[in-house]
Amino acid sequence: MLLSIVFSQHRSYNDKYEYRKKRHEVTLGVGASNCLTDLGGSFISDPNTEVSQIDFLRSIYDTDLAKSNFSINAAYIYHFKRKLNFRGNLAFAQIGADDAISKDPNRENRNLNFKSNIVELSAIVEYYFAKPITGNKFNLKDVQGHKLAPNFLAHWGFYIMGGVGGFYFNPKGLNNKVYDPTSPLNDGFSSVADNQWYSLRPLHTEGQGLYGNKTKFQKDGKTYSPIAICFPVGFGLEKAFNGDMGLKIEASYRFTTTDYLDDVSGVYYNRDAIIDKGGNIAGVMSGTNSGWPRPYMAFVSNTSDPLPNGATPPDQSLIDVYGPRVYTTVGTSAEEGFVRGDPTANDSYMFFNISFYKKFSSHTKWYRNVHHGKNVRIKASF
Repeated sequence: MLLSIVFSQHRSYNDKYEYRKKRHEVTLGVGASNCLTDLGGSFISDPNTEVSQIDFLRSIYDTDLAKSNFSINAAYIYHFKRKLNFRGNLAFAQIGADDAISKDPNRENRNLNFKSNIVELSAIVEYYFAKPITGNKFNLKDVQGHKLAPNFLAHWGFYIMGGVGGFYFNPKGLNNKVYDPTSPLNDGFSSVADNQWYSLRPLHTEGQGLYGNKTKFQKDGKTYSPIAICFPVGFGLEKAFNGDMGLKIEASYRFTTTDYLDDVSGVYYNRDAIIDKGGNIAGVMSGTNSGWPRPYMAFVSNTSDPLPNGATPPDQSLIDVYGPRVYTTVGTSAEEGFVRGDPTANDSYMFFNISFYKKFSSHTKWYRNVHHGKNVRIKASF
């Protein structure tokens, strides 16, 4: 019993100040990445479905696991307090989405896609609710036969994290676009799907920066910036192998200040104007007037407005569900002025990483002084 009390006090004292002995830590890890943008995702376009009315559930449901990709991270961590760390984090990842594999027929017909590398540098704060316990190398036991320290897998640390950072992105799109050659909107338009990847930002695919389309703080002739701010939040588990090394499992989400991770945000722009700015390939990659004609629902701004040419008045069942402004028509939903993306919500991305870390001794004068002559020795007999 006495041995148990002595060991407990010794471990408690050392745990309190152990972080001062090894303040510096380097972490390397790999994992998976994903994103939530305007492209790809699941079939949740019906605003009357229950899941579509709850933004948080909508985001989870709309995550396309099939488009998960890789992530690599490296970090330097400074142990400021026993449960509080400061972290400088560098991450490299690839994200992407594809309407072609979406279960939503509207997105599938839109047929836009993208992939982009992400290079992120961020400053993060970690707070531990529970620190990992390593156990003792002698497996000491009390008089009842109970171990004085836990087994290897007994105790994991748990922490939350949050911070701010900046990242670079460059969306690219695959030219697999389909244009109906019988449509009058495509007369004289050359649209060969060459299955090549093109950088989308220089093509002004939504008319970014073109005359009469000043959105998202874009100046005339300019498009969106390839650099944006992110706000990482998440949580993690830590398992210490010993006092110096261990592993961490972390899930984190990045809110961002851009809606152009996927090069999609607003409405379809005039294709001729896009071609004048970026050439024929810009018109192809814009997707304006792409897809195959099919019946779809649309809405007039006011019930007193006349229906567009070719529109069909709705039956009462549609009015009962969607309201008096609804009508049906035939088209691709990709005509100029139609919705291409959702500008009301910025894009985001996320990581799931497994990292290994190594701590390094700080050898501070304070730590040497406070421990001088105060170490408690435990004699183990076998």
